[in-house]
Amino acid sequence: MEGRMNMSEFWKNINTYYKRYGLHATIVRIMDKLTGQSRVDYMTWYQKTKPTKQVLKIQRETTFPYMPEILVIVLENKSGSHRLADSLKNQTYSRWKLCKTRELNDVVEILKEAKEEYVLITQPEDELSADAFFQCVKSLNADRTIEAIYSDDDIIKNETEYEEPAIKPDLNLDMLRSCNYIHNFLLVKKKLCQELFEECLESWNGQIDWKYDFIFRCIEEKHSIHHIAKVLYHRNVEHVQVCDEQERKAIDMHLKRMNIKGNVEKTEYRGVYRVRYTMEETPLISIVIPNKDHVEDLKKCIDSLEKKSSYDNREYIIVENNSTEEQTFAYYKELESKCPRAKVVYWKEKGFNYPKINNYGVRYAKGEYILFLNNDTEIQNPDCLEEMLIHCSRPEVGAVGARLFYEDGTIQHVGVIVGLGGIAGHPYATEAEETLGHMGRVHMIQDLSAVTAACMMVKKTVFFEVGKFEPEYAVAFNDVDLCMKIRKAGYLIVYTPYARLTHYESKSRGLEDSREKVKRFDSEVALFEERWGKELEKGDPNYNPNFRLDEKDFRLNVHVRR
Repeated sequence: MEGRMNMSEFWKNINTYYKRYGLHATIVRIMDKLTGQSRVDYMTWYQKTKPTKQVLKIQRETTFPYMPEILVIVLENKSGSHRLADSLKNQTYSRWKLCKTRELNDVVEILKEAKEEYVLITQPEDELSADAFFQCVKSLNADRTIEAIYSDDDIIKNETEYEEPAIKPDLNLDMLRSCNYIHNFLLVKKKLCQELFEECLESWNGQIDWKYDFIFRCIEEKHSIHHIAKVLYHRNVEHVQVCDEQERKAIDMHLKRMNIKGNVEKTEYRGVYRVRYTMEETPLISIVIPNKDHVEDLKKCIDSLEKKSSYDNREYIIVENNSTEEQTFAYYKELESKCPRAKVVYWKEKGFNYPKINNYGVRYAKGEYILFLNNDTEIQNPDCLEEMLIHCSRPEVGAVGARLFYEDGTIQHVGVIVGLGGIAGHPYATEAEETLGHMGRVHMIQDLSAVTAACMMVKKTVFFEVGKFEPEYAVAFNDVDLCMKIRKAGYLIVYTPYARLTHYESKSRGLEDSREKVKRFDSEVALFEERWGKELEKGDPNYNPNFRLDEKDFRLNVHVRR
């Protein structure tokens, strides 16, 4: 009986998968399951997806309209390695020149004499993929405004193998302030490179990581930086001494140049840093909590804020949504009498519509910042509200999300990936609390495309600027849609792992187990696809096309072809 139930569930899942991804993807999915290839080790993935000999041959024969020359400056050391030089000989794009020097101080003079248009400064132990420069020039031909290019990379394990891939997002300000994820491969326009070296060389006196500082200076001037989502570079970390303090200082100096007040701290994770922005004011936070009965959940939520929160300037707006139990209204009366910061407002329209209920609640909000909070949540750390507010109060940020856990301690939310699971999904959901995530992303502040409204702080001005929650998404995707509108308006969506809450939502919640629910869900899927189809097709810039969209753990997609 158990076997039959499993097969029934299997075919049900396959049918759902077919509806979302189509026939071809479904066949691939079934084959993956049958052959055990849904998860592959990195070298298997790399060998399957790297360009074939035939592709490399075609690249060598390709002529671009724009054929810039590339200067490769190798900072030699005592290793005696020729790995980088050997990899240059294999390049399918041939318009490059190699220049060697032992001193960083010599780079300025080299650049003054150079005729090449783009520069790569690297080290002899590293290695370029055969198509590295070809892919860069291909990107430059597609967009001539590009001034700097970085790619995905990995670490050299031995003569023939690589490991620890860094499959990166597009330019991500807050992630860059958390770690140097761009690493060694940064192809830069010569004019920009020369200007920065002439300006900054004296400050790179061994007390600061010059590569990290160089990257920050590129983004500070709003230069066009392009990410190629391909592994084009292999790093040799054996000969590199990365100093945490030098990296920390690079972030600190970046903040100072940007006139941003804050402290940069090392974390328990090597190479991951935490920026604590300075908050000089304590604005009012309006916490909007929809509720229908479930008094024990609501009480636990309010009690956690009252007993744990160290941020005092807050108000609660409980949006009562057609409760029927007497104890619910008795609790409202008790709460308002004992807690001056609490106010109950009554939503009387029948039927559940999350956007309408929350939009209604915001009418009564007096604060500059709105925290949308589910009634079945409980804050874990006293400075939970501060950790969200320090980011939401930044002028470039529109909304902030937190790290949420299920009651058993497993991950419920560490951000939302647009396109994951078809429309949008939670990476690492149900994974263990200590899960690091790819490149440690679970534990670092970063920009994402969306966060859940189970706990989401938004500037009230931004909320109204983008048109509030969209009522047509009665149950699903309303928070993702709001975040997409906020990003389209030019603001960042920030995820912080340092605001932690328990979300008592059931792991099985959300199953579309009736014809009416299925119809409603399908209509909301169709609406999202209609409004954000181009974004879905392009892919989430904070994810990477090398990852699967049908798995939640940043799993490599073996069916991607370079």
